[in-house]
Amino acid sequence: MAQIQSTVPDNLSFLSPTGFKFAVQKLPHVNYFCTSASIPDITLGQVDQDNVFIKIPVPGDKLTFSALELRFNVDEDLKNFKEIYDWLEGLGYPDNFQQRQNLQSVLQQNNSNTGTVYSDGSLIITTAQYQPNIEVKFIDLYPISMGSLEFNVQGTNIDYLTGSVSFAYRKYSIDTIN
Repeated sequence: MAQIQSTVPDNLSFLSPTGFKFAVQKLPHVNYFCTSASIPDITLGQVDQDNVFIKIPVPGDKLTFSALELRFNVDEDLKNFKEIYDWLEGLGYPDNFQQRQNLQSVLQQNNSNTGTVYSDGSLIITTAQYQPNIEVKFIDLYPISMGSLEFNVQGTNIDYLTGSVSFAYRKYSIDTIN
C-alpha cells in the first residue's frame, strides 16, 4: 500500500506586508524612515534549441535581477535624501574628480567597507509576532536613481514627502534567521 504524504504545511500563518525592516549599511538615516521595500524580480534566460518540428526551450545560465526599489519618509533636514544624493553624486562626479574622492573619504569615515562605493543591505522579514524570521541580503548594491520631491502649496492636507530610490546590486540571497 502506498504511503500518503501530508499536504498540510508546518506553518499556516500568512506573510504580512508590514512586518519588515530594511537596512543599508551606508544609509543610516534612510534605514529608520524606510516605508516600503520589495524583493525584486529574478529572471533566468533561456535558449531555444532547434528541432525538426519545434524549438525546444532550454534553461539559460545567467540570472537577471531587477532593481531594488525603496521608499522612505523624508526627514525635515533632508538628511536621508542627502545621503543618497551624495552617494549618487560621488559615483557620477558631475563637476570634478574631487566629488569622487569626497565620497571615498565620507565612506571611510563611516567605516563603510573601507571606502568602497558598494554597500550591502538587508531586508529583515518578521513573523506574525514581529520576530525576525527571514533575511534577504543584497550584495554590492549602489544607487542608480532617486525620485524627485514635489513641494506643493495647493494641497488641503499635509501629506509628508516620500522619497524613492532604485539600487542595482550583484545578487541577493534569502536565508532563514535562527
